Amino acid sequence: MKSIKIKAIVSLLLAVLFVLTCVGCGSNSAPDGGQDTKKADPTPAVPSSSDKRAETISQDEYVLYQNIFYNGYGESFVDQKVNKEGVFAIIHDAYNDRVRYYVWGYYDQTRCCDWQWEFVPPEGAELPAPGSLITVTGTFAFDVRALDKYWIKDADVTVKTSFTGETAELDMRSMSCTLERVQIYNILGHPDAFPDKDFTAYGRIASVGALEDPYYDNSWKIDVKWDGTYPAIGTLVELKGTVVDGKLNVSDMKNAK
Repeated sequence: MKSIKIKAIVSLLLAVLFVLTCVGCGSNSAPDGGQDTKKADPTPAVPSSSDKRAETISQDEYVLYQNIFYNGYGESFVDQKVNKEGVFAIIHDAYNDRVRYYVWGYYDQTRCCDWQWEFVPPEGAELPAPGSLITVTGTFAFDVRALDKYWIKDADVTVKTSFTGETAELDMRSMSCTLERVQIYNILGHPDAFPDKDFTAYGRIASVGALEDPYYDNSWKIDVKWDGTYPAIGTLVELKGTVVDGKLNVSDMKNAK
């Protein structure tokens, strides 16, 4: 089990450094996790493709995410232009009857700590498959309709690498640990909203017939129906199948890479 105590201390120290270095920062740097905004290329590059899900690691984005959503700095960034690069994910929010779009990444290679920014694409926008590497540009805004009260509005999405591998209606393999937890809570809380939806997921074997959060104890647990042999308790696995009555009816299970 990975501990978050060290991460919390490091995050706090980085947060202090972030605040000290960002006093007087212009709108081109602070909301972008310390990255300068570059002038758009008038001839965008053709996106590449890959059958492997994208992965993004940024400690700067993690610190910024912590500062905005947990340390009370959100208001300081409202109405600023932002540019975020990360993995594309979609959450089906049954509590609010809304589809939510995210660009996200990890803090480091342990993959247990993550950051994610909700964004609002234009109506009718052509979006890539979840798991693709994208860049989102837009305006950081407060809105009560946002899941965490802040999102990127007027978002323009540029695809850098399109994911061409296997996906699903509920593609939790393309979500951060945090986003997967939100989707699992929706399945558990509103099972009638997900009848026979096909899914991908990842997590640890909690017991025969149960899956839990891939990294943290007492986070979430969901019932699993699987006719095959279960790996040892605590094994990190990837699954696919369909959602039935708020449970994961698994058609394939394998050890996670």
